[in-house]
Amino acid sequence: MAYTEYIYESPWCIEHVFYWEGNYGAKGEKRSERRKATPEQIKKQNQRNKENRIRRLIQLNFDEGDYWLTLKYPKGTRKAFEEVLEDYKRFIAIMRKCYKAKETAFKYIYRVEIGRRGGIHIHVVMSRLGEDGYKKLSGAWTRARKATDLEDMLAEYTDGMTHIDYVHRFKDGKMSDGRELADYIAKEQPDTLDDGTKIPEDKLKQVSKYGCSRNLIRPVPVKRTYSHWTMRRILDTGVEGLNTTINRHRTDGYIIDKESWVQGINPITGLSYLHYTEIPARRKKE
Repeated sequence: MAYTEYIYESPWCIEHVFYWEGNYGAKGEKRSERRKATPEQIKKQNQRNKENRIRRLIQLNFDEGDYWLTLKYPKGTRKAFEEVLEDYKRFIAIMRKCYKAKETAFKYIYRVEIGRRGGIHIHVVMSRLGEDGYKKLSGAWTRARKATDLEDMLAEYTDGMTHIDYVHRFKDGKMSDGRELADYIAKEQPDTLDDGTKIPEDKLKQVSKYGCSRNLIRPVPVKRTYSHWTMRRILDTGVEGLNTTINRHRTDGYIIDKESWVQGINPITGLSYLHYTEIPARRKKE
């Protein structure tokens, strides 16, 4: 039986996604029995697809040193979702002028979230604005909220209402593929707060979405089709073998991330799959 490989390549990594019929694509094997998807299975699959879309967008458009922001409100602030979006739009408009002045591409992905205690905040991955561009971020959010510098100075947080971190491709002793960052943006919004308050369904849908700038590069995979025998050789070799032998399924200068190797059978379609990611071979000290 034939199988199809989809290759997503970015500066971060090279992702391989294989789909084929039967347990291992062996000759004569039949597809496992199809089953009707349950609502919970559909929900999990949609969530996984969402995480993958965001991760691939991050890999193609952002890099080491870009901003990872959390835009916050003073403790106890309760605003309608529409008001929060208006604040965010003003923030984006202010920052867009800053990027235009420096002739720098302005890219971002954002997500509005309600915290466990009801506090609303916004997560943003944003392209870097020069060496000192971070200095403009806090002031821009203060102006967007129509607050004063004094109000932010008196806020609970030592860094005002803007928490600034950075995108990392090498973290905790290993290369990152952006998965943790993407999962954070895509994570499910709890429907109940710590005090037992239920979030209304319409509001829950609003804060479960993410948005991005229109100028992002979109992932377009390279598609390849092979015979069942090639698939069998990959599975027999395994991740350890592929990492130690020269072969066409491992790119020169890359190694396969062992934690990314996932294979199995989709319980809904009955089709087998294999996913793995190649990351640049870098020494820990780098």
